[in-house]
Amino acid sequence: MQAKSALPGTAGYSGAAGYSGTAGAAHEAAVHRAAVHGAAVHDAAIGEIESALHSLSRALRQVRLHDFLLAEARVDVDRAGIALLYVLHVNGASLRLTDLAEQLHIDAPAVTRKAQQLERSGLVGRTPDTADGRATRLQLTATGRQAISRILAARRAWLTGLLSGWPESEQAEFARLLRQFTSDVDQHLGSLDD
Repeated sequence: MQAKSALPGTAGYSGAAGYSGTAGAAHEAAVHRAAVHGAAVHDAAIGEIESALHSLSRALRQVRLHDFLLAEARVDVDRAGIALLYVLHVNGASLRLTDLAEQLHIDAPAVTRKAQQLERSGLVGRTPDTADGRATRLQLTATGRQAISRILAARRAWLTGLLSGWPESEQAEFARLLRQFTSDVDQHLGSLDD
């Protein structure tokens, strides 16, 4: 005897999937095939993301890209120097060397050497730390603010050119997804430090 359905028009169906007998087996097989196909599509997408991230990482580290952006900005600073200037720019205030080292994920002596180089170039200046007389704080000079602003403008112009053929809606979606991905990576890396 067939189980009665609670829904009108579904007589003859039973079980969790709503099918009985051969129809139920066929349905389960179809669900399994869909799950396997979904997993394969997911694995393929993850593989493509992994490959694209590897290629992107390599491309963004290219010396010629760095040189191109510096030429466009008319600034002569190495990558480590740009990273230090950028952290000071984003923070908008002076920072202790130890804070800079922490944010850059490098050791304090390396930050000290780079800071001395940038100071000789007139891009950063030192001030005493009022909270700790033994420490000094680094801040951007007017020349340093101008240098990092020019570098950021050159990078923005480069990105604008790269994405100029994309519809605005796709640019906005790419920005949203990239922001979300970056946030997830930052959270995961933060959990590794715990």
